[in-house]
Parts: sequence; structure tokens; C-alpha cells
Amino acid sequence: MMQILDRERETALTPLWRMPFRPLFLAAAAWSCICLSLWLAVLLGIQLPALRAGFAWHVHEMLFGFAGAVVVGFITTASQNWTGLRAPSGAPLVVMSGLWLLARLGYGLNAVPPWLPVIPEAGFFLFAALLVGRRLLAMRQWRNLFVIPALVALAVLSALHWLMPEWQRRIGVLTLLLVVSLILVFGGRVVPFFTARRYQMRPRDKIPVLEIGTHTCALVLLLLVAFGLPRAAWGLLALALGILQLLRCSRWHVSRIWREPLLWSLHLSYWMVVIGLFMASLAWPGIAPALESGALHAFAVGGIGGMILAMISRVSLGHSGRQLRAPSVMPLAFAALLLAALARVFWAPATAAYILAVAAWILGYGLFLVCYTPILTAPRADGQAG
Repeated sequence: MMQILDRERETALTPLWRMPFRPLFLAAAAWSCICLSLWLAVLLGIQLPALRAGFAWHVHEMLFGFAGAVVVGFITTASQNWTGLRAPSGAPLVVMSGLWLLARLGYGLNAVPPWLPVIPEAGFFLFAALLVGRRLLAMRQWRNLFVIPALVALAVLSALHWLMPEWQRRIGVLTLLLVVSLILVFGGRVVPFFTARRYQMRPRDKIPVLEIGTHTCALVLLLLVAFGLPRAAWGLLALALGILQLLRCSRWHVSRIWREPLLWSLHLSYWMVVIGLFMASLAWPGIAPALESGALHAFAVGGIGGMILAMISRVSLGHSGRQLRAPSVMPLAFAALLLAALARVFWAPATAAYILAVAAWILGYGLFLVCYTPILTAPRADGQAG
């Protein structure tokens, strides 16, 4: 009888509200294109008096609006795999998505005081932490419990970013590194696993010193930035993390990835994080300060932007019961994100570089929306729940 009731509830739900990845991945992809279009308009001198489309808004929306939506969508969806308990769906998912949308509208309009959207945005991250935390604690999933403080940290940082304007730059860097740290953790799990699984190989055993070293260095770096300790120490931690990632990546069957877009897109995005770490290791101690902008954009565009596009493309196929085969135009989308990253990392700030990077990003995520909107708004292809 319970299975019948569950099936009835499932079919009563619009497919969009059956799993968190569906609305949040779509919303994040669309919002990133809107945000970057508005930001480019500001850079080109176009007046947008009704909108709060300045630099602080651009940073906030790409970190907390775009990346934050994907982080929450990924974690709440993955909680079903981790615990065996149904991921949030139906009314809780509608509420969570509504909080995200209210924050976007509130921060975007000049007429809305900036402290007001803090409430729905912090609520978005905290509600996600509550939904996931209950499931993890119920099934004693201690290994993944770290996602709860990460979500709480995003809630706090999102509020402080507007409430403490004098701290905006440090909070922006700290949030960027927090998302990068999540990539190091989850990427270190799924990139080698997906690679080995695609070619029916046994994943190589993890080397504890590399895994523990990565997680420890990432945590210490976050603490150093949070407490404003000397930037030379930031550089040392970035260097250590970069070396550890080179050793990790060398064990991920790199020679096999080039035949599979869903793999090379993941690996190249991860390598952009590594490039950012080595650039930061020179910029932060003052050895080559001009590299700091390139390092931050290697993290933001190549690492986060590229990894998100690669991950949501694969996760959306797997969790919708479809074959893990990228649509034919997606290699172009992945290449476009790589081009956007290279333009922002290695091309000195110039109008042409901004235009190229934004156009490439919109091409990449626009192709995702064209290919995946029908998938994310339709029932699973295999008839299963979700």
C-alpha cells in the first residue's frame, strides 16, 4: 500500500518539483546568463537605474545566486544517494526555490533595501541545511555531515556580504574559496569514479595522505582568509593545495578522458582550479600580485563555472533515468566555458575580453538550457521516482 501511495504522490507532482536538481539547475543556468548580460551592460556604460547591477551585485549573484543554487541542488539531490531517503520534493522544494527567487528579485531592484533580501537568501541555505541534516542524522551519515556547516556558512556569508560592506572583498574571496573547497572534496570523489566507471575499470585506491592533506589545507586556508591572517600564509596553503591536486589528478586515468565530453569537461575544469591555486600562490605573498585577478577568475569561471556545467550535465542525465551520453552540441558548450575562462584568466582586462568571456558563457549555458530544459521538466525516462 505504501508503494502505491508513493506512486500516486509521485505522479501527482509536476516533474519539475520531483527532485531538487530540476528547478535549481535550470534556475542557476538561466540566472547566470541574465546576471552576466546585465554586468556586461554596466561595463559598457549602459545605464540601468532601476537595477542594483554594480560590482558588488555581480559578485554576490554569481557566488550566492548562481553557484549557491547549484550547491544546494547538488547536495539536496545527493542526500538521497547518501541516505536512501527521498530527496526534498513537492511543497518543501517549492518553498526552497521560492526563497531563492525572492532573494534574486530583492537584490536586483534598487527600490528594495539591501538588508531585506538577506532574510529569504539566508533562509534558502538554512532550510536546505535543515532538510539535508535531518536525513543525514537519521541515517548516521557522518561522512557527509560537513555539508551542513558549509550550507550554514553560505547563509552567514550571504548576509554579511551586504550587511558589512567594508568586508565585501574578503567575504567574496572567502565564499569563492569555500565553493572551490567543495569542488576539491566532491570532485575528488566523483571525477575519478566517473572516469573509471565509464571504461569499466576499478578506481584506484585513494592515498590517505593526499585526501587528508587536501581537506586539511583547504580548511586551514578558509580559516586564514576568514580571520584576515597574513596573505603570505594564504600563498603557502595555495601552493600546498596545488601540489596535492597535481598528485591526485595524475592517478585519474587522464589518458582516457578525451573520447568522452562528460569526462574531459570535468577534468579540465578541475585543472583550472589547480591553475588558480598556483597563480594565487604567487599573487598572495606579493611575488606576482598582478596574477591575483587571473587566479580568482580561474577559480570562478574555469573551476566553478566549468565544473558546474559539466556536473549538472551529467547529473541531470543520470537522475532523469537517461543514458550518460551528452547531447551532440554539449562539447561546444563545454569548450565555450573553457574559452570564457581563458579569456578572463590570461587576457588583460579589456572590453574585448569581457565581451568574449560573457558571450562564451552565455553560449555554454544557453546550450545547456536548450538541451536540458525538456529533460528537467519531463518525468524520468525509466519510469522511476524522481
